[in-house]
Amino acid sequence: MCVLVLTASLTIYRAKTQTIAHDEALEYEWFLAGGVSHVLQFHTANHVLFTLLAKPIVWTLGPSEFILRVPSLLGTAIYLLAAYFLCRQLFGQGILLFLSVALLCWNPQILDFMPAARGYILGLAALMVAICAMAALLERGELDPEEQAWKWGCVVASVALATSVTANITNFVAALCLALTFCGVALGGFRTLLQRRDPKLRFLANYFLVPGAATGFCILWPYVIQMRPSQFVMGLGVENASESLKDVFTASFLYKWTDDVNLSALGAVAPSMGSWQERATALGAYLLMPLFFCVVAAGVILASRAAGGSRRKESAQCEVFGGAAVASVVLIFVLHVTVRAHYPHSRLALFLIPLFTVGGILAAREISARFPRSYLRVVGLLIAGIVVFDYALSLQVTKFRYNAYDMISLELYKTIADDAQRRGLTSVRVGGTWWYEPEINFYRRKFNATWMLEYDVKDKSYWWQTPNSLMPSDYDYFLFTPASDPGLTGPRVRTIFQDRTIGITVVAK
Repeated sequence: MCVLVLTASLTIYRAKTQTIAHDEALEYEWFLAGGVSHVLQFHTANHVLFTLLAKPIVWTLGPSEFILRVPSLLGTAIYLLAAYFLCRQLFGQGILLFLSVALLCWNPQILDFMPAARGYILGLAALMVAICAMAALLERGELDPEEQAWKWGCVVASVALATSVTANITNFVAALCLALTFCGVALGGFRTLLQRRDPKLRFLANYFLVPGAATGFCILWPYVIQMRPSQFVMGLGVENASESLKDVFTASFLYKWTDDVNLSALGAVAPSMGSWQERATALGAYLLMPLFFCVVAAGVILASRAAGGSRRKESAQCEVFGGAAVASVVLIFVLHVTVRAHYPHSRLALFLIPLFTVGGILAAREISARFPRSYLRVVGLLIAGIVVFDYALSLQVTKFRYNAYDMISLELYKTIADDAQRRGLTSVRVGGTWWYEPEINFYRRKFNATWMLEYDVKDKSYWWQTPNSLMPSDYDYFLFTPASDPGLTGPRVRTIFQDRTIGITVVAK
């Protein structure tokens, strides 16, 4: 209970106090600030479920950081409750309940996206509901087509998986793998797929396939009909598997010891060459994470070879959730090889956190049951405790790690506003780096700043600029980083803001 209350309290506090982040401001500017046509616009940055929930809230209550984040707070509440009930169902009331709940709730990446006005936590919440429903069905033993609990459980799991994909399209990987492993265990093996008249197969088609397909179609069809292959070329990934592993490892386990304030990248900055963080990252990417993958895979293999008996339910749980974790990694690799899909950054693979957390504990329990050695249990609990301790050290309420430079976005706006009002300016022209375009425009709308015109992107280090933008010297206020320094000089040019750590300067003319 303390873990859940602390997590919820931190999330609400961050939603209320943290300044708007770049991605959140883009979500508002591109999809929520205009009419319904913007809500229905297909874009890989449009997290559909979040946009649909946020639009009526923002339209009714107006733009502010907290109001914009309300749908994410709803997703956080669902995620926390589902995580608790799942862990209590799988691991009982012992020490594993505390460790498993803490591992699911205190992961730094998940904590960052709980308050963020994006669809990530909504997708994880729906995924957790699906896992919880599947776990409840596996507790009942073999699939019984005549039992009402199986019918309702399959419908809930199916709809939740589809909803997860509508919140974040990359959750398709986890949803597909969970669906396949669950169906395989429920059918008693994939050979049943060849027996078209089998009542179990027809049951899963009616109650597991159809509800999810219908839900996904009803929500996504206005977007799907707009899809074009060129729209997926976003660069939101890496071509090298090792770089993806390093990013995933660093984001979760070195969160506290790596920095995000750097001019060269939007996301968290890689550790410097030769540092202990760089060596720890290499160790995690090349040894620890592959070793953990092998442990989960070994647990799944042992579970699949288990005979019937009192532990059959536990083995089935390991097969489904551990198998889905392993299958997700395999599917990511297959997609990379076959269609040249990039390996995901850490935030595009958030679904791996709950899958490998649950699957890893179940695999460890399966291995412990086959090899009942007390020292193995002690080692497993010690490792879980160290990870929880590492997560706890990363608790913070000041910034989003992947957009840490936005800590000063509100301060930037207020500096410009105070200077302009002191000078009595109207129709103020502001332009400069693309970094702060959506943030400044968001605060324009939040504070109803009619004295300021729309922010223009005028950045020589960026590939796009606002059509009909002015020369840097023609703006009343110009924001720039070292890479986009326009070299403005003269007696009328004043520096009114400078942050050397983040690397942003504001000059007034």
